[in-house]
Amino acid sequence: MESCQKIASIFILGLLLIYPLASPAGEKAGVQSNKAYSVAVLPFAADTGEFGALGEELQLLMTAQLSANPDLIMVERAEIDKALSEVELGISGMVDPNSAARIGYITGAQVLVTGRAFLVRKELVVVAKIIGVETSRVFGETGNMPLKGSIVEASSALSAKVSNRISEQGHTLVASVAPEENIIARLKKDVEGRTLPSVSVLIPEISLNRAVLDPAAQTEIVYIMQQVGFEIIDPEASNEFADIEVSGEAFSEFGLRKGNLVSTKGRVEMKAINRATGKVVLVDRETSVAIELSPEIAGKNAIAKSASRLTERLVAAILEQQ
Repeated sequence: MESCQKIASIFILGLLLIYPLASPAGEKAGVQSNKAYSVAVLPFAADTGEFGALGEELQLLMTAQLSANPDLIMVERAEIDKALSEVELGISGMVDPNSAARIGYITGAQVLVTGRAFLVRKELVVVAKIIGVETSRVFGETGNMPLKGSIVEASSALSAKVSNRISEQGHTLVASVAPEENIIARLKKDVEGRTLPSVSVLIPEISLNRAVLDPAAQTEIVYIMQQVGFEIIDPEASNEFADIEVSGEAFSEFGLRKGNLVSTKGRVEMKAINRATGKVVLVDRETSVAIELSPEIAGKNAIAKSASRLTERLVAAILEQQ
């Protein structure tokens, strides 16, 4: 096995030239597909002693190798270290769904890659775990090498497997939002025959550290609920009070950039109160990631995605209290 010093001295550019990743099936190399994913590679857990530094070396090598896939936007090492510090995982290789969601929120990653390296007889086995931050779906890939083999070649082969798995199964790793017409049709069926209360929505938005005049979360919630059949009362333009008052805040922030693509995080926090009783109908929050050509559009889409999910839960909570 190559020494830690030798591995640490490998130039990333040379890595990508010498060990290019295989392109996903059905795609031409260098062609950007319609779907991209933001990915963070965490340190791998490894046996102490001779392999003590292997976990961080695998993180470095796999991050460089995975970046060859044009559909993957890799999170920088500094952002990962910040997330690990806040979540207090250290270099353990163990990530549960709750900590995965937290790491994803801090880094803007939709997919986490981590795992463990260990000895099996005279071979070093590396098991990679691919975790969907939004869905908690987990896939595994395995690589192995003789003890005197090249960790660079082994990590390259494993990275190719991980890259292909993300490209093929990315739709199951990232939460999808149903088209608005499908959400509206489903909610209309749920409220059929019910007397619906009036609703007001006031959710201001800060997008990329700037206040906006057309808050995406508020627009999304109002649009869906109005189409479903709720009476919408504008709290800023009417003296009339709504039966259900929805308030909160929404904000988006820049995440990552790769070429022409930008990844942005959007979060919506919501509180709904029954004005007649003063009871809380729902307190909820949702964080999403969107990838687009501009940070402004990505931010809007991420917020709208979160608001759409919250609206479904809000309608269910209103119906449950009737």
